[in-house]
Amino acid sequence: MGQPRELRRLNRRAVTQLLFSGSGLTRPQLADQTGLSKVTVNVVVQELLNHGIAQLSMSSDQGVGRTPQRVELRPQVGAILAADLQPTQIHTLLSGLAGGAPRKQQVDCAEADLTDALLDVFSGALADAAYGPLCHVLIGLPAPVDPQGRVREPNVTHHLDVQRVTAFLDAAGVTYAFANDANLVALATTRETPGWSHVAVLVERPSGTGMGLLLGGELYRGMHGRAGEIGRSRWPGPHGAEPLESLPSPERLEATAFMLAGLVHTLDLQHVVLGLPKDRAAALQDKLSVLLDLSITIHLLPDVGDAVLRGAALLAREQAHEHLLARVEDLGREKTDVA
Repeated sequence: MGQPRELRRLNRRAVTQLLFSGSGLTRPQLADQTGLSKVTVNVVVQELLNHGIAQLSMSSDQGVGRTPQRVELRPQVGAILAADLQPTQIHTLLSGLAGGAPRKQQVDCAEADLTDALLDVFSGALADAAYGPLCHVLIGLPAPVDPQGRVREPNVTHHLDVQRVTAFLDAAGVTYAFANDANLVALATTRETPGWSHVAVLVERPSGTGMGLLLGGELYRGMHGRAGEIGRSRWPGPHGAEPLESLPSPERLEATAFMLAGLVHTLDLQHVVLGLPKDRAAALQDKLSVLLDLSITIHLLPDVGDAVLRGAALLAREQAHEHLLARVEDLGREKTDVA
């Protein structure tokens, strides 16, 4: 008897999700871990093979009889690109959806040429067949991103023509998303330290000062995606209240310490991560140490740009997995699987 379509979709999803680990599982192992029958797993695996999503490799397991074959994602199933944009620099990480060693690239450009430089990077990734076709792009940038995924103001990379970028990727059939760079640092930091659930990550880059906030383990974006725009907060000065980012360096450090400490106490946070130049990070840590309770830990982040790219790569992979799962669920919609 044929399976209902929705059940077949769920079966494909369950099997494919196990392939994301990269360890390679035999058909019996897939059946055991999904709870599906061996016949159903065989049908799903054959579909993934027919559509070029999976491949078979010889297992190292030794035993009596035929050596079992492992099912794994095909190495050329697709490529994902993570990008960190600054006004005059683009850092990217190109990797395979099925794993493999990622490739880094840095592109320097004039501010006015940022869009053209980024499109050139995309063109290069589209032409690179090492991981298969480019399937997803995640763009980190110093700007708020609202809940609908739209880039909002204030955007420091104001020379970026978002409409041209999205039109290019739409025409190429590549899915994409934007993310705030400070939020990506928060994502990378907390994913790498399980158990951190209430965290403030402050980053100071040439493009400005921003913050990523995790509350209850979830990234807090705010109503319009502008949560963490601490650089725009005003602080009293000799000429009246001024944005934090416009203050002279010593005053900016003092104001940042008090603003951050107030936020940490108000939100009852556990940890603070500081991503600033080394000397400023140490100075801010000293100021915060007398403003915060001893129970709140302060951590220094040695390389903000690297953390942004790591966070972008993590999010890009998660989103690309979801897109692949959606594609897998719809395989063979007009066919009837028997199990």
